[in-house]
Amino acid sequence: MLNSRKWLLLALCMWSTLAQAAGERLPLWEATNARGTVYLFGSIHVCNASCFPLPEAALRRLDASQTLVVELDPQRPEAQTKLMAAAMLPAGQRLSSRLSVADWRALQGAAAGLGLPGEALETMQPWMAGTVLSLLGAQQAGYEVSQGIDLALMQRARVQGLGLEELETIDTQITALSAGSEREQREALRLTIKQLQTGRVRPILDAMVRAWQTGDAVALSRLMREGMPSGSSLSRALIEDRNASMAATIAQSMQDGRTRFVVVGAAHLLGAEGIPALLGKRGYRVRQLDGQ
Repeated sequence: MLNSRKWLLLALCMWSTLAQAAGERLPLWEATNARGTVYLFGSIHVCNASCFPLPEAALRRLDASQTLVVELDPQRPEAQTKLMAAAMLPAGQRLSSRLSVADWRALQGAAAGLGLPGEALETMQPWMAGTVLSLLGAQQAGYEVSQGIDLALMQRARVQGLGLEELETIDTQITALSAGSEREQREALRLTIKQLQTGRVRPILDAMVRAWQTGDAVALSRLMREGMPSGSSLSRALIEDRNASMAATIAQSMQDGRTRFVVVGAAHLLGAEGIPALLGKRGYRVRQLDGQ
């Protein structure tokens, strides 16, 4: 998996039969104004068979759209090259020298539990080391980037002949991933290691899928933020700052009147600073949809 750059990039873009009862809400919003309609669907980037089939109500909206909009297309070679270059520490630097002795030993132990020598992370930025550990932990728990919702929708859109647009650039995502102070980056890595050490990865992912399936925004928001330092500038750069930028891009693109289906990480759609709320402040009529 470490050699599959496009899967790693998609996961960074870094939260079965769904049995949706009538009236049960989905992670799906409709935003309309005088110019047109945009649908907003919350994705889990790393999932398993329990995420499928996708809700029919969401697929109908996708099929009725003219364009699928994603955070970032993971298959663009130039994006993959930039990501891998940014993920490495400057020549001569080692991750072990940036961490305390205790944290480095904990990282080595967590990596070993995933079948990865700790030394394989030595030349990586803290955020990339944390991402690699998270992906391997998810894989060990039965979750795969290859079963992420984004990919499934991109494949369907391709068959349907829909256009594809991106909300961000790889530079934007790298800036967000590497944001915050050195202390915050170390704390984020420490939280990832703790989740692995305490066996929390599978329970978190299982609970995240259940919350996603039932439209439980409160639980989903809590679970998706569990691995981030609370109230940090890193957390804000990864979620709220990107929300504002993506909402502005969506609003600008909608001036052409085309119907768009936007799929982003579910965390970006939740709360007062989520994309639906921000579009509401721009004059869009916004409502969360159910399984109808």
